[in-house]
Amino acid sequence: MTASPAVGPQPGDLLEVTIEKVIFGGDGLARTPANFVIFVPFAAFGEQVLVEVIERKAHHARAEIVQVLAASMERTAPPCPYYGHCGGCQYQHLVYREELRLKEQQVYEAFTRVGKIAEPVVLPIIPSPEDYHYRNRITVHAAQGRIGFRGVDSRELVDIRECFIARPEVNAELTRLRARQPADGHYSLRDTTVPESGFFQANHPLRTRLRELVAASLPARGDILLEGYCGGGFFTGDVAGRFGQVIAIDNDPRTLIDARRLQLPNVEWRQGDAAVALTEELRTHAGQSAAVLVDPPREGLPVRLVEALTLDPVASLTYVSCDPATLARDARTLASRYELISVQPIDCFPRTAQIECVSTWRRK
Repeated sequence: MTASPAVGPQPGDLLEVTIEKVIFGGDGLARTPANFVIFVPFAAFGEQVLVEVIERKAHHARAEIVQVLAASMERTAPPCPYYGHCGGCQYQHLVYREELRLKEQQVYEAFTRVGKIAEPVVLPIIPSPEDYHYRNRITVHAAQGRIGFRGVDSRELVDIRECFIARPEVNAELTRLRARQPADGHYSLRDTTVPESGFFQANHPLRTRLRELVAASLPARGDILLEGYCGGGFFTGDVAGRFGQVIAIDNDPRTLIDARRLQLPNVEWRQGDAAVALTEELRTHAGQSAAVLVDPPREGLPVRLVEALTLDPVASLTYVSCDPATLARDARTLASRYELISVQPIDCFPRTAQIECVSTWRRK
């Protein structure tokens, strides 16, 4: 079947396309001669590929590669036998330097296109010392005798015996779990470095480097630090000594148990909604030389907290994010009252589409 330019491609159509770019999330982007957008997973920039359309939406379609007609020099053979079926990784088909280039470019485009910030200072991405076997924890699913991860088609559970981005100790846990033939459910597997709560930086080799980046982004001295989404105090322990007082907030009581074990005398640990609590504290400390550190989930900051940060801007804001799109969305509003000093991407999740960023802001 061939695509009809009048209506755009339909499921089952075969198309020869050129990959114009690789977007955040890992899909290649191509266009038909009629300028209809096609998203193609597991493609590389500049490749010519024969694809089959598998899904059609109003303004775009998704397709699978049938044949690579002209391969990129950056393409490589993925080491994992589950790659392309398991939904955990998106970049094993690329050499690591190309993955890094793409991620740095995606961060810059997020800030210019979504954040509407002209010429943002996006620093060179910091690579992971290990692009495989770096994760100190994974969560696997068990169902009907299978144990593994959701597939590219999220309805499928891919049975795996080894995760190529997990550390050997974690894969040993997976082997022991499989031997027990567990009941259906979700299982968190971790090595001995991860606290009981499990809230911890997953990239084992980059833990110290990420802490250093956050510490460097904050003032050398200050009266008060307001920290939202503090978890188990992953960053708090390194920076608390710089401030007279630290108020650290998280809604998960399990992570706060780990945090309190740090025994930091000037830190007040609070359980609650970080958006609500920080909004109240911002009103209290309005106009003071307070600093704010936030590390929200990938959904980004709630609207009410972004508005509070702009209504009562603090002297220094450090925003850590694992999703450049939601970070850039929030940045568009924050830029009205803060100057973006820099965005530092750090590749805490090699071979996946996820990108960690440390953004540094100062009150205008």
